[in-house]
Amino acid sequence: MKKIILLVILFNFVFSYSQNKQEKVKELISLSGIFTLSKKVEAELISRYRKKYENIPDSAWKSIEPKINIDELINEVADIYGSKLTEKEIDQLLVFYKSDLGKKVIQNAPIIMTQIQTSSSNWATKVTNIINSDLEKMGYLQSPPPPQSNPPAPMIQK
Repeated sequence: MKKIILLVILFNFVFSYSQNKQEKVKELISLSGIFTLSKKVEAELISRYRKKYENIPDSAWKSIEPKINIDELINEVADIYGSKLTEKEIDQLLVFYKSDLGKKVIQNAPIIMTQIQTSSSNWATKVTNIINSDLEKMGYLQSPPPPQSNPPAPMIQK
């Protein structure tokens, strides 16, 4: 009997610890702005499908909408963060994101990411041009490319 009581107490402790950590992770996700998750996203997603399938009557959507729950995704994302970060690390990140510097990082993150994507794309284009140009000068590529020596047989329609 003592073992059962001890297991119940241990289970409750572990469960409350997990809930506490998960709530902190949810706050971290919310503060960081990394992954916007809200009922608004859920509603926007449903709205897009309503527009895509505009011939579907409202009565059909009424049975579908309750099955779409963003909380499932929020919990999964929180579990992912929780599996990679200790509670102490989560606490430290929460302190950071609440600081002036953390707020500045959050505010500028979308702009920085857009600029990084643009720079990455430009760099990839430049690398492609260098490789193609050099290979063409070396005679490995022709512009336009030569015809294939053994082209595939044409598809015959039956």
